Amino acid sequence: MILNVYVITPSKTVWNAPSPEVILPTSTGQVGILPGHVAMVTFIKVGVMRIRYQKTWIPVFVQAGFAEIEGDIVTVLVNDAERGDRIGLESAHSELEKAEEQLNQAQNSLEKIRAQLFLKQARARDAAARDFPYSLQLDIPDPIALKKAPVSALTMIEHL
Repeated sequence: MILNVYVITPSKTVWNAPSPEVILPTSTGQVGILPGHVAMVTFIKVGVMRIRYQKTWIPVFVQAGFAEIEGDIVTVLVNDAERGDRIGLESAHSELEKAEEQLNQAQNSLEKIRAQLFLKQARARDAAARDFPYSLQLDIPDPIALKKAPVSALTMIEHL
């Protein structure tokens, strides 16, 4: 058995391919999803989602949203997402340094809260970029290049 995995943002489909296993960063911790998983809806927090593809774990940076698991369909709707291979290592590291500096310079509680969120996002993007298996030759499907019409987030929400 296999899962049909969809990772969708308001502006694009980031992942649309089968997978034997997925790990989601939820508000209650990491949740592993295998075929035959019980139906559920869960909140997704900022972090790194991992999708098993051709015996390799593909890291995907995700921002807040939610996921629905129904049958063998995993639909992840998030504010933003990027596959690890689409994130530049240098830019991710630079963004992480900037976020750390911003937190150190925060002077009031509101600035600290914003800086902590920015740091959390920067850490997750950096981790997704660093953890991508660049040395392996993988034939990863690119949903943007697919000829069929992309599925919009609104269409997926209506499906739910």
